[in-house]
Amino acid sequence: MIMARTLRLLTVSLVFFFCVQACRSTGEDSDKSDLYEEVSFLVREATRDVGNQDFDAAMEKALRALEISRTSGGGYPLGEVRALYTITGIDIMSSRDADAWEKAVEAESIARRHGFTKELSQILIAKAKICSYAEISPETGRNDEGLTYVREALNLAEQTGAVEQQAEACLVIGSLYINKNRWNDPIDMDMYELAGHWLDRGQEIADVHDIPHLRRNGIMFRARWFQQGDRDMEAIEYFEQVLKGLKETDHMTAAALDDRLVRLYTRIGEAEKAQDIHDDYVYHMQKYLQQKESETLQEMETTFEVHEKEKQLERNRFQIILLILAIVFSVMLIALIVRHLVKERRRTEALQKLSDSKEQIIELLSKDLKDSDGSLNDEITRLSADATSLSPDQIREKCNELASKAEAANTEVAGYVGDILIKRNQQISDIGLSKREIQIIRLSAEGLTAAEIAERVYLSVHTVNTHRQRIYAKMDVKNVSDMLRKATELGII
Repeated sequence: MIMARTLRLLTVSLVFFFCVQACRSTGEDSDKSDLYEEVSFLVREATRDVGNQDFDAAMEKALRALEISRTSGGGYPLGEVRALYTITGIDIMSSRDADAWEKAVEAESIARRHGFTKELSQILIAKAKICSYAEISPETGRNDEGLTYVREALNLAEQTGAVEQQAEACLVIGSLYINKNRWNDPIDMDMYELAGHWLDRGQEIADVHDIPHLRRNGIMFRARWFQQGDRDMEAIEYFEQVLKGLKETDHMTAAALDDRLVRLYTRIGEAEKAQDIHDDYVYHMQKYLQQKESETLQEMETTFEVHEKEKQLERNRFQIILLILAIVFSVMLIALIVRHLVKERRRTEALQKLSDSKEQIIELLSKDLKDSDGSLNDEITRLSADATSLSPDQIREKCNELASKAEAANTEVAGYVGDILIKRNQQISDIGLSKREIQIIRLSAEGLTAAEIAERVYLSVHTVNTHRQRIYAKMDVKNVSDMLRKATELGII
């Protein structure tokens, strides 16, 4: 009897200790704890990878979390829902709307069955986003369907007090009303004001509760709203006011605002102002990267300290190894960033030298190419712009034709210019850009958004985004700014 009571007391003590410490044990309860911990860790890491735009790594971790949730210890429905929601988000950002919808429907079914209210709200918002992206024409639009989902999501979020979901739902509602108004000519002012109301509400919640990523989303939605109302100057004033009110440490939001202001100033023809703000954008992005590195290191150090206190003695060695790996990873990441910056500086210097040489040659070619109507200067300009569509023989022929018309030019200079243009064409050919992709690059250089480009070339927004993703992959870049810089280097723009 005494032995039985002793064993019972020891068992209860061990279970309590292991729950508090969140450590593995040989028992069933601690196995479940390990399962929850592993799934949560994978979902967090996948979310972090999404933030770093490493979608392949994020998808791998999310799929692993889904597999573990489905196959381990009788299943883990909550982990399954969270993994499916993460996969849905990755598919949305990768323009795989059909796959995203399939995963969202599956996640919604599980969440409703088990009463996961918070997760259900998130999934319904995701479904609303997919609907908002589906608009190609007034007939194919799914904005009303999206409004149904997001209004339910907002009600659930208000019931649970989930302020982040409330803010996001309001912003999505505003964006859907903007979508609905897109096909109206002139726009429906009642609907326009309604969209503004929901954007205001979402922005207010994000500001009050300090939700940076939703604040940034609200700014982008606001830009579309101002654009729809042809209110460029008001948009500039609004963004500058928001910029002034930011915390000094909120470099990501500042960068997003700077990017939008660069586009607006470029569109109204104030190139000098746009350049100044672009310099601010570069500064804030550099600060943001440094900030993220510092936060990552701090988070890892804090996690280690907590685990060191909470874990049993036998797990200390494992935690130390994880910390070392994290530090090594951070150092490697910093080294890669430094290497990238050095590489970009060298590339910029080389590009400047090439630009200087090009200007000297063009000046030499055009020095004596003036006639009564200035047609030869126009020919030089056209040759540079149209070189991407000419063969090497055609380029050399055009250069020789121009050289023959100028006393200061000769075949050697013409051949040099021809070599530059041919080399540029070969670089573009090696990358494998199609005529449509080159067209989208040039329209992007004009400061057009994906939606504006879609209207210009009679494509859907999703098709334009898909082309952009292919361009990013072919040019080995991650965003529009990098794409335009590389396109400039190649002479595409």
